[in-house]
Amino acid sequence: MVIFSGLLFGQNIELVKKIVQQINQTKDFKIITVPYSYFMDQSEVTDNGIKLKGFYKNGKLRKMEHFVGLSAWNIVTEYFFSDNGELAFIYSKKYQTLDENGYLKNPKLLSESRYYYEKDKLIKSVEKSDNDEKTDYLKESENLINHLKNYQD
Repeated sequence: MVIFSGLLFGQNIELVKKIVQQINQTKDFKIITVPYSYFMDQSEVTDNGIKLKGFYKNGKLRKMEHFVGLSAWNIVTEYFFSDNGELAFIYSKKYQTLDENGYLKNPKLLSESRYYYEKDKLIKSVEKSDNDEKTDYLKESENLINHLKNYQD
């Protein structure tokens, strides 16, 4: 039974990888960019800005890129969605941009995480991190989707 569930689990990861690969190879997205000024109006303010991009194909949201610039680091998170609009994959990177000598010319990668989803349930996570911060990415993706919808209106 354990071997069978491992095989099934592996197939699910491969399906997610195919979805991500397909999205990354897609051309001609309609891109909606939500600027920092929108987030400021929502009382979401950071030292170095926030930007959200939604990538649409045939009217469906397929990918989001979310940038958050804080005083000492930047966080870049990509969200990928299946054909039916469910969250499939998240790739998040955190970069150090400031140290005791000032701003870094080349930001230093502090953490890198990958989260695999099926039917809005986390099925696997791979984290290379130096901290214990946990984000509810499913809830965060819903919040960001709402920002995209509100900004378009």
